[in-house]
Amino acid sequence: MNRLELDKASILAVIVSLLADELKALRHLSSHQTGSERWSASTLIGEMQETSPLDQDEIAIGADSLELLSLATCVAMFFNIYESGLEDYLLRFKTLGEWADLVATARRRGTENVTFATSGSTGTPKQCLQQWDALVTETSFFAEYFGSSSNLPTQRIIALSPCHHIYGFIFSILLPLQLQLPAVIRAPKALAMIHQRKLRAGDLMIGFPFIWRQLSRQGTSFPAGTKAITSTGPCDPTIIRELQNQGIDCMVEVYGSSETAGIGVRSNPDSPFQLLPRWQRGNNATTLAECETGTEYELDDELKWLGQTHFLPEGRRDECVQVGGINVFPSRITERLQSLPEVAAAAVRLMSALEGERLKAFIVPVEGYVDHEALEAFLHAWCIRNLMAVERPKAFTFGLTLPHNLMGKQSDWPIKAGISAEALLMEMIE
Repeated sequence: MNRLELDKASILAVIVSLLADELKALRHLSSHQTGSERWSASTLIGEMQETSPLDQDEIAIGADSLELLSLATCVAMFFNIYESGLEDYLLRFKTLGEWADLVATARRRGTENVTFATSGSTGTPKQCLQQWDALVTETSFFAEYFGSSSNLPTQRIIALSPCHHIYGFIFSILLPLQLQLPAVIRAPKALAMIHQRKLRAGDLMIGFPFIWRQLSRQGTSFPAGTKAITSTGPCDPTIIRELQNQGIDCMVEVYGSSETAGIGVRSNPDSPFQLLPRWQRGNNATTLAECETGTEYELDDELKWLGQTHFLPEGRRDECVQVGGINVFPSRITERLQSLPEVAAAAVRLMSALEGERLKAFIVPVEGYVDHEALEAFLHAWCIRNLMAVERPKAFTFGLTLPHNLMGKQSDWPIKAGISAEALLMEMIE
């Protein structure tokens, strides 16, 4: 087994991504407001003491005691530091670099496995432990896929996906280590490089459907020899073909989840996915089994099998939708909106393809509440305070009753105009 190991730079990149994501939730910030693009090994995590002023080049996150505990817990859980008995040192050390060194020490003591949290508005994220050897084996498969077996081996990784989620971790942390590539270019620098047309042949872009749709709409051109990977949700085949017309040589789709890591791969949207070597078909259309152990996993999607090694996803079995590659449950947002005293009834759903890629809401105000403009302003402000960016409806429609079709079932409704997502792009890629 290849004993691929994380270096300090990779550990630091994951810590920065983890903490930025946690601070967004704790402080109700957007991505650019965390300032994480300026963090480095010398960045102080806690609040500055008046007796120890910052040097000009130093930065402090300024976490208070409660935030510090939450940030330390995120790092300890992700890297399973509890197994080493070193977790208490996170609260003693002051900088991101010291935290990275502590993680490296824990890993040298045998704490290798990694725990990923599922995305989405599920209340408490589900913790998914991944065995290190399984992650390395999958990385080796993709290293061959994008490395020596390619007509043009990968030269650089351009990462538009956060590296603390399993997809970003495999392809923007482990894959460049396996291929011995130079430092990964991450958002927002990665996005700026694409817009400034500084990509070159051999670049491999790591993204997800939301970002690919935006780059397709913008007509972004790509140099010959660039490749891309998409995951976290279905990518419209039309978008893939448009991006190929714009210069991308190959768009690879990876199907998987935080619970299973990668399951299948394809490089043609008209073809089925092929199982990765780790997996075999389960006993029914909703299960998958590990080849070595026979352990079965229940999937969120129903699969249509075309033989023993090829399949097509046929949609989720729950009410989840994806916004910017993150799982969101409209019914839970509906419940929260309906709990407001100003709202008699609500419905939340994903916008249509012509309207945008965000959520929209239909609101029935309580009797006597006729100032819809004021109510809309209140709802937008409430959503900013109480919901993650991907959970917030971006268009509100008001009426006396929720929309229903002739059969009496709740139906879709039009909004005044499509919502442009370009201004919100950075919220999706950090």
